[in-house]
Amino acid sequence: MFNPGRVWTVVLLSFCFTDGSWGAFPAYTAIDCTTPTPFDYGSADEGHSSTLENIKTPAGESIALESPSCPVCLSFLDLSHSPGDEFATVNTKKALNAEALSEVRNNRTVKLNDLNDNAPEFEEDVYRVQVSEFLPVESLVVQVKAIDADVSPDFNAVTYNINPPSDTFIVTSHGSVVLKKQLNYAVTSFYSFTVTAMDMGGLSGATTVEVNVTGEVDTRDVVKISINKPSDVVMNHVYDTEIALERGLELLVMIRDVGCDIYCDAVVSFIARQSDSGSIVPPEDVKSDLRYNKHKVRMELQGVFGSDTAFWVVDDGQSSGSNRALSIGLGVGLPLAAIVLIGICMVMRGRSQGSGYECF
Repeated sequence: MFNPGRVWTVVLLSFCFTDGSWGAFPAYTAIDCTTPTPFDYGSADEGHSSTLENIKTPAGESIALESPSCPVCLSFLDLSHSPGDEFATVNTKKALNAEALSEVRNNRTVKLNDLNDNAPEFEEDVYRVQVSEFLPVESLVVQVKAIDADVSPDFNAVTYNINPPSDTFIVTSHGSVVLKKQLNYAVTSFYSFTVTAMDMGGLSGATTVEVNVTGEVDTRDVVKISINKPSDVVMNHVYDTEIALERGLELLVMIRDVGCDIYCDAVVSFIARQSDSGSIVPPEDVKSDLRYNKHKVRMELQGVFGSDTAFWVVDDGQSSGSNRALSIGLGVGLPLAAIVLIGICMVMRGRSQGSGYECF
């Protein structure tokens, strides 16, 4: 039964021109309304005019002829079919003309040459991150990303750089900002630097990275040593002192504070961590290492502060000899105390041991 709401189409894509012989016309075909059934007419000479195809159609269905890619083709062909007819025929309206139909073969292709007219753009104007000072070296700090809108790989590939170059952070080719040197909250608690992205043509974009360093240390993990150098001298060489202690102890060292004792010597407070795991080494173990490696540690410190450098391990659990001397001096009167203090500061720094100090 004819269904006027549905029309099956016979799609004519295009004509193809060759110098071959005629096909066998008319062709006898059938339409399967559930599965597409493409069909190739074969070839025909220019000027051909006839019935090209007899199509057996589904009962009760209507069909139509379309040619989306070649509207001019329909001016040469006609589909004859009425609802209820068993067959539909495709006929030529007029003789086929290669010149008139050649437009279906005159396809045009335009190749566009990409210009480097887009600079890389970062996804964020500012990348802010907070990290612990205990973050291990070579750990990821933050991931940045810049996109170049050019379509050509010659122009949309970008390289990243930190400006000005940093001795604490590096950035990889994939935009990963990585820790290069151990952080120290006591020395620097905030970093701000610029990351640039540059394409192969020299166009660039920039973003700002801000790193807040947190420092949460249990005071029970802190080890103190006294170095026979003024505190301001040691403070100006904090990084060098850390390296010297790291080499002497073969541990990661982070100096927390540089103070001054009554001998006018620098008191260095630090924590030590395992090089592999980053875990904090108990203070008693660090003191044991200082005793065991005293010659190596002293040699490393002498490389920073000179050959007369010595150090003492400070035990906060006891009163130091210097503090005891101060207390005695104050007990016998201020004038005598002043004399005692002057005498203490003039004493040779080669003191061996005192309650609370261990000299190396």
